[in-house]
Amino acid sequence: MNILAFYKNLTSVFLLCLTNSFLGQNSYVFTFSKIDEQCAKGAAGLQIDTLKTTDMLTIDWSNGQSGVFSINNLDQGDFSVHVVIKAQPDTVLLTKIDTTIKFKIEKVECPVIVSNQFTPNDDNYNDRLQIYNIEKYPKFALYIYNKWGQQVHSQKENYIPWDGTWNGVKVLDETYYYVFYYDGGDKNKVLKGDITILR
Repeated sequence: MNILAFYKNLTSVFLLCLTNSFLGQNSYVFTFSKIDEQCAKGAAGLQIDTLKTTDMLTIDWSNGQSGVFSINNLDQGDFSVHVVIKAQPDTVLLTKIDTTIKFKIEKVECPVIVSNQFTPNDDNYNDRLQIYNIEKYPKFALYIYNKWGQQVHSQKENYIPWDGTWNGVKVLDETYYYVFYYDGGDKNKVLKGDITILR
């Protein structure tokens, strides 16, 4: 995951300011951030400001990775990162900061997004109804109705983008209404909306 994508999808960020007054050093500003597990695995990152060139930095993440400022591919659960900053002003190695940040990756439901229009005119552009993240729900059930309440399309468990036909005949250019069940066996968890066909 690149840095831009990481920060674009952040679910939480906090700042931590740590000071070692005994050594007379400036504060270290820690910026910690995480992305919960949603449509993709979770991630976490750490930025430390005001590091000195003479500082010796150790970063150990609880998933086993070390020496890196960010980790990804995290399942939901409890994690931590242990940070140690040392310096050697003379001949003695002194510990300036020794801290552990604990965090939790939550599992957030991945939203299903149904396109609100498509143009099945065989120009190879937007010819099929697109439903995003549907692969996360292998037991789904989809039903589409016209304005009279007549069913014009349905499918379950294996999504094949709808081409705007019913029994091989093109349906009219107008607005249709869908009912999407995340799990066909559970009628309580449902998504509803409309789709417009324009040729």
